[in-house]
Amino acid sequence: MKRLYALYATFVALSGCMLFLYRWPFGHIEQQWLMLVLLCISVILLSVYMIHLPPKGNGFSLDSAVYLATVFVYGLEMALMVLFLSMLPTYLFHEKSMKWWKHVCNFAMYTWMIVGAYYSFIMFGGESGAFSIYFLGAYLGSLIVYSMINILLMAGFFSLSSSYRVSHILISMLSEWLSSYGVTLLASLVLVSLLTLHAQFGIILFTSVILLLSFTLRKYGTLYEKVAHDKAYIEQLLNTLPIGIITMHHSSSQHFINHSAVTLLGLDKKEIKQMIEQKRQSETNVSFWDLFARRDPFQQVKVSYERAGEKKIFLVSQSNLLNLYGEHIGRTIFFLDITEIEKLTKRIHQSEKLAAVGEMAAKAAHEIRNPLAVIHGFLSFMNENMAQSDREQYHIPLLLKEIDRINAIVEDMLLIAKPSAPMLKETYMETIVQDLLSLLQHTLEAKHIRVHVRLDRVLLRLDPKQMMQVLYNLLHNSIESIEEDGTICIYSDVDETYNMYVYDSGKGIPQDMQATMFEPFMTTKPSGTGLGLTIVKRIVENHGGTIALHDSSEKGTTFVIRLPIG
Repeated sequence: MKRLYALYATFVALSGCMLFLYRWPFGHIEQQWLMLVLLCISVILLSVYMIHLPPKGNGFSLDSAVYLATVFVYGLEMALMVLFLSMLPTYLFHEKSMKWWKHVCNFAMYTWMIVGAYYSFIMFGGESGAFSIYFLGAYLGSLIVYSMINILLMAGFFSLSSSYRVSHILISMLSEWLSSYGVTLLASLVLVSLLTLHAQFGIILFTSVILLLSFTLRKYGTLYEKVAHDKAYIEQLLNTLPIGIITMHHSSSQHFINHSAVTLLGLDKKEIKQMIEQKRQSETNVSFWDLFARRDPFQQVKVSYERAGEKKIFLVSQSNLLNLYGEHIGRTIFFLDITEIEKLTKRIHQSEKLAAVGEMAAKAAHEIRNPLAVIHGFLSFMNENMAQSDREQYHIPLLLKEIDRINAIVEDMLLIAKPSAPMLKETYMETIVQDLLSLLQHTLEAKHIRVHVRLDRVLLRLDPKQMMQVLYNLLHNSIESIEEDGTICIYSDVDETYNMYVYDSGKGIPQDMQATMFEPFMTTKPSGTGLGLTIVKRIVENHGGTIALHDSSEKGTTFVIRLPIG
C-alpha cells in the first residue's frame, strides 16, 4: 500500500509539473507585474488566515477564489504564475515542517485544477475579461471541474494512505462540496467584479474584507469554544450531583436532564421529556408529573413515586430560570430521594416510642408491683383457706392467673426500660442452645417436635443468660406456632459475622404483621404481651448484632441473628 501511495504521489507531482512547464506562463506578464504581486500577496495571506467556523476544526481557505477570479479576468498564464510565486514563500516560511515532496504534490494538484477550470470555462462559452451575466454557466461549470479534480485527486491520496474505501471518501468530501465551493464561487465572482471596476483597489479591498472576516470569526470561534467549555463543565458538575435536576425553557423545547434525574425516575431522557410535555399520559405517579404543569415556584413538596414495584419518596422544589437581564425564561425542577430519610424518621419515632414505653414502665413498676404483691398474697391466702365451692364461686384461680399475667407484663416492660448491660464472656452458641433445649425437652416431646441443631463451633463473646432469653423467646414462639408434629432447625454460617438461623415449620407470620413485629405490643396471640420480640431485638442490638425475619410463609418461618465475631 505504501508503494502504491508513493507511485501515485510521484505520478501526480510529475504530471502537474510537466503541465505547468508545457504552458510556461513566464512570457506573458511583463505589463502586469504590479497586479501579479498583489494577487500573490492575497493568495499567501488567505492561505495563512483561513476562515474558521465553530466548532473547532471547521475551516476553509479562499485562495481558490483568487485563482478562479484570475482565470476569469486575466487568463490561464496569469493564474499559473500567481500559483508558482505564492507557493515559494509558503514553502520557505509558513509551512517549513511539511516535507518538500508534499509541497510539490500540492503545487501539481493546483496546476491540474487551474488548467481544468480554464479550459472548462472556455468550453462553456466564457471569455476572460470583464464579468458578464451571460457567463454564469461557464463560471459554474469551471468551478465544478475545479472542485471535481480536487476531490478525485484527494480521494486517491486518502484511499491509498488509509483503510477507508474510495466510495466512503468521495461521499464524505461531496457532502461538504456545496458549502465550501459554493462560497468559493461566490467570492470569486465578487472578486471578478472588483477587479473589473479597479484592479489594484479591488484585490486590496477583497483581501482586507476576507482578513477582517477571518479575524472576526476566529474571535467568535474562541468565544464559542469558551462557552462550549463552560457549558460542558457546568453540565458535568450538574451530572455529578445526587439531586435530580430538570430545566425547561419557555421559548424553545430544550430541556436539560441530568444523570441523577434519569437514575431516580428510571426513564431515559426522551421518555422524561414526553412525560413533561404530556405527550404520553401516565397512569401512575400522577401527583409527581402534575408538578411540572405548575408555573409558580414552590418549595419542598413531598410526593410519592413508584418505580418497578418500589415506592420512593421525593422532595420536589421549583424555581424560576432567569437570563442575564433578570428576565423569566424558564423553570428548574429539583427533586431529592428522601426514602431513606423517611425510614430513618420512622425509626426515630419508634425509638421515641420505646423510650416513652421504657419511661412509663420504670415509673409504673414501683407503683404497680407493690399493690400486685399485696393482692397476690391475699388471694393466695384465700385460695388456700377457702372451700372449693367458694374458690370456684369467686373465681380465685382465674384472678391469680390474671395477676400473674399482669406481673409478667410489668417484668417485660422493666426489661425494655432498663436493659442490663451484657456481661460478655467467651462461649460457644452451641452450649447455650443445648442448655436451653434440655429445659424445653418436656414441652417439645409433648408436641412431638423434632429439633435439629447444626452450629459452627466459633468462640463468641456473649452474655449467656441474655442470649438464652433471646433463644427462649424465639423457640417459645416457634413451639406455639407449631400445632403438633413439627420441626425446628437451628443452624449457622460464618462470613464477616456469625449468622444463626432459627427455623420452624409453623403456620408463619401474617404478611401485614411482618413490618411491625418488633414493635411493642404487636402480637397475634390472644394471651401474648407483644413484648417478646421487642426484648429480643434490644438484647441482640446490645450485643452489637442484628435480628431480622429471613423468610416466612405457610411452610414456616426463619429468623436470622447476626453477631460480631471476636
